[in-house]
Amino acid sequence: MNLKEFGNLAFDKKTMKENVPYPVYLKWKEAARNNINLDKETADSIAHAMKAWAISKGATSYTHWFQPLNGKTANKKTAFLNRDDKHNPIHRFSGNELIKGEPDASSFPSGGMRSTFEARGYTYWDLTANSFIEDETLYIPSVFVSFYGEKLDKKLPLMESMNRISKEASRVCNLFLKDEKTYRVKPKVGLEQEFYLIDKKYFDKRIDLEYCGMSLIGSDPMVEKELISHYLGAIPQRVNDFFEDVNKQLYDLGIYMEAEHNEVGPNQFEIAIMFENCNISVDNNQLLMHILEKTAIKHKLACLLKEKPFKNMAGSGKHNNYSLATNYGKNCFSPGKDPKNNPIFLLFLSAMIEVCYKYQDLIRVTTSSVTNDFRLGGNEAPPSIISMFIGNDLEDMLKSISENNFESIDIDNRVNIPHLGEIKTDSSDRNRTSPIAFTGNKFEFRMLGSSKTASDLNTLINLAMAQSMKKIADRLEKIDEKDLMNEVYKIVKEIYDENKNILFQGDGYSKQWLEEAKKRGLKNHKSFLDALINARNSNAYKLYKDEKIFTDKEIESIINVELEEVGNFYSSELEILNNMIYQEILPSSMKEIKEIKEYLSFVENEKLKEKAQRINKKVEELLEYGEDLKEILKKFDQIDDIEEKACFIQEKALVIAGNIREVSDSLEIEISRENYSIPRYVDMLKSL
Repeated sequence: MNLKEFGNLAFDKKTMKENVPYPVYLKWKEAARNNINLDKETADSIAHAMKAWAISKGATSYTHWFQPLNGKTANKKTAFLNRDDKHNPIHRFSGNELIKGEPDASSFPSGGMRSTFEARGYTYWDLTANSFIEDETLYIPSVFVSFYGEKLDKKLPLMESMNRISKEASRVCNLFLKDEKTYRVKPKVGLEQEFYLIDKKYFDKRIDLEYCGMSLIGSDPMVEKELISHYLGAIPQRVNDFFEDVNKQLYDLGIYMEAEHNEVGPNQFEIAIMFENCNISVDNNQLLMHILEKTAIKHKLACLLKEKPFKNMAGSGKHNNYSLATNYGKNCFSPGKDPKNNPIFLLFLSAMIEVCYKYQDLIRVTTSSVTNDFRLGGNEAPPSIISMFIGNDLEDMLKSISENNFESIDIDNRVNIPHLGEIKTDSSDRNRTSPIAFTGNKFEFRMLGSSKTASDLNTLINLAMAQSMKKIADRLEKIDEKDLMNEVYKIVKEIYDENKNILFQGDGYSKQWLEEAKKRGLKNHKSFLDALINARNSNAYKLYKDEKIFTDKEIESIINVELEEVGNFYSSELEILNNMIYQEILPSSMKEIKEIKEYLSFVENEKLKEKAQRINKKVEELLEYGEDLKEILKKFDQIDDIEEKACFIQEKALVIAGNIREVSDSLEIEISRENYSIPRYVDMLKSL
């Protein structure tokens, strides 16, 4: 690819500089860096340049692109074409139109925060993010607020949290980096996106995949045996063509693809995008998911972004790699050659340990969803218990500080490679069963579900780190410079002693860990709903209120949206199962029995009679479950309280859906391929 073409569809810093007067560019740069307002003249100049550039690229419309509380993306397109005072055609796009849009907000989730008649919403331009062109439309990344200023999106809280951590982390850095004045500390995030691909013709025949994003029935041991052989193997040509198309679109948008490969599950893949500022990384990931789904259709494929589309197969996550960097590029999580005498590393490492221990409930909530529950706890996914893996060397270092033992520890982490000699290995190697792992100079949060936005998790990390950094800065700023290092060790010792129970180096899947975690006081929320209710009841959300990110009303709204999501998912699951019983499984079973009957009219065969009776008995069971489904859904509709609805439907659905699956899967084995109308696992997962 021609490097000069990289980002040719993005109105990025380079394009801005080329298309606006230099004084205007400097004003934009100052506003973006220092979080100050643009004046009207500057906004008008940028809008004019952006319009002219977009039209030159074939754009006919513009839209403010935002991320409502459901974690998806939304936009409302407006044509550039307008009329002047003499009714002549004209292309119009002003600074006011760039900065502010007004989509109808009544249909977006609000968790009861506002009534329909007062549901007007406004979008405001995020001038730190690149606008871009897709499908002849200029997309303007934006935040979304209500008429009264209430937050209705995921992006504005994230951006405010970035300002909080920047302020407090800079205070700490400036105590030690005397030669480099720290003006800001940016959260840097790299996201790894996992997903499945199947042939579109099979997807179109699976109503469960289409509406739930996961198969509600089906299992095939023929596929399970080949789980491991797929990992990092050769990419099929059809998928390679798909990736080339995806990569071209990312290239045009100025998004740096870093890596792509086969994942553990058959037809499972991963694509990773390079580190960016936190809000940009989240935007890029949202755009990536859209591109993956759109491009798959173009190649007659279906991209499955939900966390557990196939039973007994590896689930899909979105690994969130998090670091903090100063305006001079110093990584605050970089240990350096002598981590024990690196005060910035010691303090930031300790702060992250405190954050993960203190906010276990919220980490469980912000990384997960009702569908991510099906993924956690096995097949390469971390368990639901929050723990941290930082490596034996770092944990030994913290122990030594806690015990006032300041002798250096000699760590032997070298391996001898033929013809290359001794090579140093990464002593912080990742524990694949750990939800949070230190990986050399960053933290990898591995619980995040593949279909979930990364905004919630990173907002939490930023705010919690800011809270911890503020306490550290308040304390250290009172200490004489000559005594700073001793005070650093005292702070590290206190944080380690209070929060060390979160550190775990072993097998997170083992039964022993379940018992050990309970002794340590670590929480084990087996469901997203349990964690959500516990977080609210334990006042964990107070963090957002203390940091002035959300009001009580906004917090309650966010919780209600999540509760609604739980209720909607399980009620939809039961409705789809009911449809599959009567529209798919029952007719397939009847066809099989009919064929057996016709065969038996010519010959005697006791085994076939027994088979027909087994099928008939299972059909009776399914019909009984079908009646139970209708009754559960009827009771669900009669419940008014949103939390009660969610708890009721989850409890009932988990049991009955499991029972239906067991019966349906046994019928799938009994029924011939010709008569069974639902595509089987072996068909879908061998389709590429």
